[in-house]
Amino acid sequence: MLQKLLFSSQPWQKYLVKIIAFILFCAATLGFLLCIAAFMIIRIDTPEYVLIPLTTVMLAFTSFIDSFLLAKIMKENGLVTGLAVGMIFVIMVIALGLYHKTFALTGLFFSKVAAVLLAGAMGGILGVNA
Repeated sequence: MLQKLLFSSQPWQKYLVKIIAFILFCAATLGFLLCIAAFMIIRIDTPEYVLIPLTTVMLAFTSFIDSFLLAKIMKENGLVTGLAVGMIFVIMVIALGLYHKTFALTGLFFSKVAAVLLAGAMGGILGVNA
């Protein structure tokens, strides 16, 4: 059905379907890795001060993996692709923070954004060159 939709639709509709599919893939990857992290936290009896760095590392790792895969598929514009994937994750964090009413512009938030964007850019560059 997706093939039929992609062949019979306008070019902008094809891109929209691909963008939505990739955003869902990014969300699924992030959810999977955060579930693994949650399992580790429960099993190891992790102290509270480790949770924020752990989520930052998981976000950055997911941004790296997803931008690497997308850049590998696209085979061009690795830096732009990586930054776009990083921005997808930043928008997800902001949306979830606003939904749960815990969003605040702090130094911690900006360091998390920088880590996610840097990891996405590195993944995009390595994805094109690999």
